[in-house]
Amino acid sequence: MTLLELKEGDTAVISRISGGKGVLSRMAGLGLHEGKTIRVVQAAPFRGPLLIEDVLSGARTMIGRGVASHVEIRDDKR
Repeated sequence: MTLLELKEGDTAVISRISGGKGVLSRMAGLGLHEGKTIRVVQAAPFRGPLLIEDVLSGARTMIGRGVASHVEIRDDKR
């Protein structure tokens, strides 16, 4: 399952980030890595970017759907 499949308000844990150096560098720069719990705050319409939030710190950032397609997640149900 990828980040693109989450709906607004859904929470998940990043399980893997695939892709090249650009994707990995971008995600590391945003502080998003494996094991991080995130929430989709808003999904812009018409293939626009996703506003995601780091659940622990509350930091928010927008990422494009191309990058989001490389972020594999697992459900945060505990």
